Amino acid sequence: MVFYFEKRKTKKKEKKNLSFSWYDFIFHSSIFLLVTLFSSSVTSCQTNAKKAKASKLLKETDTYPQELLDMLSRNPDMLDFVEGYPEKKGQVFANSIGDVKKGEYPLLLQWDERWGYGDYGTSCVAVSGCAPTVISMAVAGLTGEDSITPYTVASYAQENGYYVPGSGTSWSLISEGIQHFGLFSQELPLSRDSVFQALESGMPIICSMSPGDFTTTGHFILLVGTEDGKIQVRDPNSTKRSEQLWDYETLEYQINNLWAVSQ
Repeated sequence: MVFYFEKRKTKKKEKKNLSFSWYDFIFHSSIFLLVTLFSSSVTSCQTNAKKAKASKLLKETDTYPQELLDMLSRNPDMLDFVEGYPEKKGQVFANSIGDVKKGEYPLLLQWDERWGYGDYGTSCVAVSGCAPTVISMAVAGLTGEDSITPYTVASYAQENGYYVPGSGTSWSLISEGIQHFGLFSQELPLSRDSVFQALESGMPIICSMSPGDFTTTGHFILLVGTEDGKIQVRDPNSTKRSEQLWDYETLEYQINNLWAVSQ
């Protein structure tokens, strides 16, 4: 009889523990749901606040260059940069792009606060510095050098006649001026085979782009590799576009000219 009593007692205890685990699961699930809803609410509030602030800035045409406001209207990620423009205009805050590793191409943005406020041509690197930024990325990936910032390239371009007022950066900066930074370029025919052959040989490709997915006027991007039959892109004006993989056919009709780059 003693054995029977102890056996029933053990079963009762196990049932109680199982019941506690079930309620514990419900409790923690509820907490998780509340935290998720709260985080979503906070994110939504932050997004709305940014939109309101951007809308306000877009009306301040006396304080901000129209070109910069146009860029902000298409790229909300630039809000903090644009907001700081009046105070930081003309200033450069870095002489290095940060840690780099030879063979890897960092995404550098022309509107990065480290160099984007620096003067270039009639505006600044943030507005007109896509080509210098692309060259800076190519130098970093091919040589492992971290001291060639977009502003370094922009200053060289302006001092040596590679910036054309009213037009922007001349193609000759890529075909000739790039040698100043220890690189060489070769103009490529626009074909799938030539693009994939260059990329799979370890050569990044600088592309001059016409209006389309990347620009409303003109722009430079860097092709850096292939993955699953698609092309990896570094767009100096967009983190989002740089995170995408691109079909060759999508890029082809938008490319004005292209150069494979090597050391």
